Amino acid sequence: MSTPSVVTKNIENLAKLSNADMFFLDGSKHNSKILYKNNHNVDRYIQTLLLSKLDLLLSHSYTSLYYDLGHVLACKINSTQLICLSFLHQVSITNSNQIPISSSIQHLKTLAQIIFSTYNSVEAPEAEVYIINISSLKHFKPTHLLQIDSGLFYDTETEIIKAIVFSNKLQLINALSTLSSFNIVGEHLMTNNVIRGEKNTLISYVSIFNRAIIQWGYPAKLAFKLQYDLVQEIELTLKFSNLSQAITKIAWHYFNIFKQHRVNSFLPLPQRVKNYIKQHIQENITLDDIATDLNASKKTLNPAFKTAYGVTIIQFVRHVKIEYAKELLLSSNFSILEISELLSFSTATYFVKTFKKVAGVTPNQFRKSHSSKLLKKII
Repeated sequence: MSTPSVVTKNIENLAKLSNADMFFLDGSKHNSKILYKNNHNVDRYIQTLLLSKLDLLLSHSYTSLYYDLGHVLACKINSTQLICLSFLHQVSITNSNQIPISSSIQHLKTLAQIIFSTYNSVEAPEAEVYIINISSLKHFKPTHLLQIDSGLFYDTETEIIKAIVFSNKLQLINALSTLSSFNIVGEHLMTNNVIRGEKNTLISYVSIFNRAIIQWGYPAKLAFKLQYDLVQEIELTLKFSNLSQAITKIAWHYFNIFKQHRVNSFLPLPQRVKNYIKQHIQENITLDDIATDLNASKKTLNPAFKTAYGVTIIQFVRHVKIEYAKELLLSSNFSILEISELLSFSTATYFVKTFKKVAGVTPNQFRKSHSSKLLKKII
């Protein structure tokens, strides 16, 4: 295989679904290249950081590198080259069609294996993910964990809550940095069951953040659904790669959701409907749900939306679901039934019928045709 300066569309779709930027690192030339930009402002610091750790990254099949403002998942695709997905905590990840936010080893390993197998067209190694923790603000020196000062710990948690409800990004960065310096593991977890203790800790933060956003005007129905989904994800996670990073991701998740809610409150109704559909695309969306959650009249929804976008709400929902289904067909091994269930179609037959009506071909025909074309584009 010739030197890969770009990757297949399959891996780009994976980066898109993960809301990540994608980099290619070449150890033989000691350089890096941005392959896919999910975010407008890709920080050059990340590339410098990865190059500084190149030898270490190349010594493991899969590596997850954590720093103050995010983390990078590196997959070694051959002896000298890597493909990396870069995730930033402060970037919005509120859409429900994105990969789960919890910091779990099995999620990281699955992502890395998909990258490897898609790129090389062979089965990925069963190696474990190697975890690296550094501090981007302290010249890569490991931080010394502080013992718990109850007063300072409480004040820090209060600062996190204030940052979320007032959408203060800098305050959240500083407060989370302070929180990460506490020895949460030693003081707060069950000594006889660390995993259970970690889950209890994360669930308690979800509960605290949930109460805070409800008190500041976030719809209770949506908040409790968010809480349920996060708790389910936490409970199903077998092992967390880093508890502090998991707390950080959850905090940023609430920050972005509540900030978007505040922005949406001032948007025209059609745009609020459009945003709602994209955020709930995996659900069985009805006009009643939209009207209730947006506190709008059901009679005004379709006329206002069609005037603004030229299609009905149901037509738009169908289009967005099929576009997401296309991404899943190319970036995953999900079956037709699994995709239809993920997107809340009543039956797989109805999903296939809808897909063909919108795309002109069946899901299987689309996957077979596009996958074979994309794999031939590897350079």
